[in-house]
Amino acid sequence: MTDHELATKLKELAETPAPPPRIDLDRARRIGGRRRRVRTTALALGCAAAVTAGGVTAVSLFRPVPPPAIAPAAAPPGSGVGTPTPTPTPVIPVPVTNPMEATATFGWLPEQIKDIEYMVGAHGDGTLAIGRGELPPMISLSISDQEPPIPHNLGGQPSRIPVRIGGQDGYWLTNAPDDPLNRGDSYLHWRTREGRWAQLHAYYLVGPDLQQVLTRVAGEATFGIRPVPLPLHITSLPKESSLTDGYLRRRPDQDGVPWRLVLQYTSEGGLATINVSPPGGPTDGLGEPQCTTKNGLKACVSFNQPKIGGVTAKELLSRITLLGPDESKWTTRVIG
Repeated sequence: MTDHELATKLKELAETPAPPPRIDLDRARRIGGRRRRVRTTALALGCAAAVTAGGVTAVSLFRPVPPPAIAPAAAPPGSGVGTPTPTPTPVIPVPVTNPMEATATFGWLPEQIKDIEYMVGAHGDGTLAIGRGELPPMISLSISDQEPPIPHNLGGQPSRIPVRIGGQDGYWLTNAPDDPLNRGDSYLHWRTREGRWAQLHAYYLVGPDLQQVLTRVAGEATFGIRPVPLPLHITSLPKESSLTDGYLRRRPDQDGVPWRLVLQYTSEGGLATINVSPPGGPTDGLGEPQCTTKNGLKACVSFNQPKIGGVTAKELLSRITLLGPDESKWTTRVIG
């Protein structure tokens, strides 16, 4: 099993929602808020433990990028010495400047969708289109090298209803053979022109012709790595830092702010959490947060131990520059 497949399975276990239920909204809101914070912290701790044990490889902040090759010097004419065998050039790790890159991008979306969220890390990479309300409409989009497995909440042997997406073969997965949208908890899988597999998962959508709507959303999606602009710049991270979890959420009905960014790193067995949002947003992470408010934004850093990678939470906070709430001024060069 590849790291990506493992991440996909972990994401499904952690993120798969149920179809729209009949629930007590007030109670669900209270429980959901607590569970969301507990899940984020537990996920990060689990990743940290796995990294320490060597059982799971986290998303490293360093990619091996070879420097330009240098041609060997030629031997003097008549020396009888042939061209020497070039010595292999060592691989030098180059810092990754942006911890958040989207692998899937929406083109067209229905009017009830208001924002786009991104998630990266050990739980898998994904893009989520989201609306408003207590139960906001959502459409998640992801890409993988292998055909996506049957989601756990479908179970058994769901029906596959063929469909064409952008001229490519695909299918709806459903437990209701006469309803491709699976009573509002809809799954659509299709092959892209590059031969990879795309998955669209939609729920809580309302309105007429939803099958045609989702088919159009899938048909106008694009795939490829694209750095996501973020509202901060970090001069440097604690040594040996590895990203375990990150997300850019846009849920003002739940968080009380238009958006918030959370990045979690492990270093030498410790867990560092960086939160950025407009003032008033919630704060994830373990330990006593160190916070500052500048340029219309609030940043908090929390460690689960006094020092991580040789620095304190306050020292890491001092390395962060906040770029303000105007998203046109956010950067894709986040680190370094």
